[in-house]
Amino acid sequence: MQHDERTTRTTKIFIILAAVCLLIAGFIQFFLTWDGFGVRDMRMQSTGNAVTFGFESSAAFHSNDANSFFFMTADGMRHILTNGTTDWQRSFNFNRPVMVSNGNYVAVGEASGGRVVYVFGNNSSFYRVDFEHPILVFSVNETGWLTTIVSYDNGFGVYVHNQQRTDRPLFNLPLRSPLITPLTAQVSADGRYIAIAMLDMDIVPRSIVQFRYINASDARGTADGLFAAETFARQTVTAVQFMDNNRVIVATTGQISGFQLGPAHATKQELWTISLYNQLSHIEFTQTHFAFITGDKVHEVYAEDVGTVKMFHVDGTPTGYFSLGRRATHLSMGHNALIAGTDRIFNAFDLRGQHLWEYITLHDTRDFLFLENTNTVLVAGNTRADVRQRRAVREDLMAQQQ
Repeated sequence: MQHDERTTRTTKIFIILAAVCLLIAGFIQFFLTWDGFGVRDMRMQSTGNAVTFGFESSAAFHSNDANSFFFMTADGMRHILTNGTTDWQRSFNFNRPVMVSNGNYVAVGEASGGRVVYVFGNNSSFYRVDFEHPILVFSVNETGWLTTIVSYDNGFGVYVHNQQRTDRPLFNLPLRSPLITPLTAQVSADGRYIAIAMLDMDIVPRSIVQFRYINASDARGTADGLFAAETFARQTVTAVQFMDNNRVIVATTGQISGFQLGPAHATKQELWTISLYNQLSHIEFTQTHFAFITGDKVHEVYAEDVGTVKMFHVDGTPTGYFSLGRRATHLSMGHNALIAGTDRIFNAFDLRGQHLWEYITLHDTRDFLFLENTNTVLVAGNTRADVRQRRAVREDLMAQQQ
């Protein structure tokens, strides 16, 4: 009998404590959302920090989950903090520059004819590489290594440089076959491997991705460091991306596949493959995840709706998805989340597909990036880029801003 009474008293105490906690939570929510003037609403507000540029300046931007961003024009590069302060700047002169990025590094050059590439790091480090032949395409890895494909009179060449070796390449591969055209290439973060995607037009069109060693000591006993290759019949490679632990993702017009290079000498293992029944509208990567958006259907039975965003872990496991309901115009990733855009409507989602926020711009938008968190973004239009933060706004102030 005493046991039953004690149990009853304990239960009543827990109920009272739970009620008190709910009451306190209610008061906290009340004071956070009301200040005597009206209910607050979370809105994306300008911080007043912005950069302006000419419409034809070839402006481009990059940020890597940081309180800063790279800002490139045809005249040079600036690294700008979210408070509007220019951290550092470098000058160059390109007609129509192209910027590629990876982590804390960006590379700038004139693809399809240029002969100079600059590589910049967040910490103001930079180097320049000059080439004797016209550049076809280039990439940079997450540790700042530059991979460049140049065009010869009778073929192509693939070069690798880093900040310690700007005068002569660490890797140099001539490709002399008239039927082989290199598409893209990238070096692993540890500088050990290079993946080279090429189009082979001999008899049946196909894409080949070659996996080669960079270092002469690893390449001993191989033909120019080649230790493995993967063939994709009647497909064109659209992206090659090294992820963490020397895993590499290859995207084609028909599939996305994940491979493991090493750790044993001269090994390559296919980990998984995702079949594609739509064109790839966009694809983006972090070191541990990737996401893509479906474009036009190429298979009537298995194709998904246009504008479907799908997220995956690097091991090929799907983590989330959602439908935009229309054709996508933008995709960017950061902070274990992504921003997907359709015209002037931008939505942020975490990698489980949970909706974070929506923002509708009033002007054409060329880029939309996370900065130091998922509530701080860079919104770049045709002549101006603004740092914006998602903040609570009172009803009376909201009415003034309509």
